[in-house]
Amino acid sequence: MNIHAPAKAIALQPTPSAVVRAAVDVARDALGSDVAFAAVGTGSTEFPITSAKGIRDPRWNSIVVRPHTGLGGEVLTRERPMIVADYATDAHISRDFVEIVARGEGLRAVACVPVSGPAGVEALLYAGAHLDGVLGDRAVAVLEQLGAFVSVGLEQIRVRELELELARLRERERLANELHDSVAQRLFTIGALAQASRAKEDPVGHLEAIEEIEATAADARRELRDTLLALHRDPENLTFDVQLDGELRLLEDVTGCTVRVVRRGTFARMPDHIARLVIDTAVEGARNAVKHAHASLVEVEIVRAEGRLSLVVRTLAVDMPPEPAHTPPASETGTGTGIRTLRARAERLGGSLRLAAAPTSRAVLRLDLPYNDLAVR
Repeated sequence: MNIHAPAKAIALQPTPSAVVRAAVDVARDALGSDVAFAAVGTGSTEFPITSAKGIRDPRWNSIVVRPHTGLGGEVLTRERPMIVADYATDAHISRDFVEIVARGEGLRAVACVPVSGPAGVEALLYAGAHLDGVLGDRAVAVLEQLGAFVSVGLEQIRVRELELELARLRERERLANELHDSVAQRLFTIGALAQASRAKEDPVGHLEAIEEIEATAADARRELRDTLLALHRDPENLTFDVQLDGELRLLEDVTGCTVRVVRRGTFARMPDHIARLVIDTAVEGARNAVKHAHASLVEVEIVRAEGRLSLVVRTLAVDMPPEPAHTPPASETGTGTGIRTLRARAERLGGSLRLAAAPTSRAVLRLDLPYNDLAVR
C-alpha cells in the first residue's frame, strides 16, 4: 500500500471523529473487505462503535466494547492486534456480540488492531469479511499502519488545540498586563492632579483640576470596560491540561528544571476547585524538588482511573549539591506551609496528600482524590 495518500487522508483531518471516519474508509478500500468499522474510547473503559462502512444490520451502533467482550475486548485488554477466522465459533473471544456480528451481519473473518495514544488505547480499528480466508496477516499489517496514522492525526489535533489554548492564555495575560499598566498610570495621574489641586486657591483652578480628574477617570473606565470585553470573548475556562502545562513551563523557565508530564486515563472537565488543587500540588511538588533535592528532572504523573484521581510528583534526576547539614528521615511527611495547606484542601475533599522523603534526597509527593466526588462537588 502506498502510504502517502492514506496518511494524508487520515492524519490531516480537522476533528477526531473525521480522523477515525477517514481511517475506516481507507481500511475498507485498501483491503477490499466487506466491512470496516471503529470503536472509540469515551474516557472510561467503554468503546462504542462510532464509524462503520459496509454495515447493514441496524443494531450495529448499539455495540459497546468493554474489556474481554468480543474480539475488540480482547484487543483492548491485551493491547495487541488479533484476527479470528470464524467469529461465531472462535474460542478466544466472548459470545457477547455473536448475534449481531455473525448472525445479523453475517461476518466470519474479523481483524482488529488497537490505536494507541498518550493514555493507552484510544480506539479500535476493524475490518471484516463474510467469507473465511479473505483476511490474513496482510490485513492486520495494513490495519496497524492505518492505526498509526490515526494516532498521528489525533495527536496533531491535540497539539493544535493546545497551541490555540496557549495563544489565548498569552493574549489574556497580555491584556491583563496592559490593563494593569494603563490603570496604574491613570491612577497615578489622578493622584497627582488631586495633590496639585490642593495648592490652587482660586475656584477656577479647582474646577479645572476636578474636570481633568473626571476625564482621566472616564478614560480609565473606558479602557477597563474594553479590556474586560476582550477577555470575556475568550473561552470561559481554559482546559485543565493547558493550565497545568502553562504553569509548569513557567516553572521550568524560572528554575531551569525540566518537568515531564505523564497522563494516564481521561474524564470530563474537572470542576475548577479540583483542577486548581491538582495544579497547585504539581507546581508545589516540582518547586520543592528543585529547592530541597536540587532536581534537574521531575516527573508529574496524573492517573485518572475509575474511582480515583491520583497525582504523583517524583524526582528523577538531581544535580550534585554540597552535603546537607541535615537529611530528613525517610518517614517525614512534610511540614512546609505550602504542603500543609494543600493537605488540608485535599482532606476537605475526602482525599489525602503524602510526601515521602528518601535518604538520597529524592522525594515523592502523592495526591489522591476520590474520582466520583469530581462530578458532584
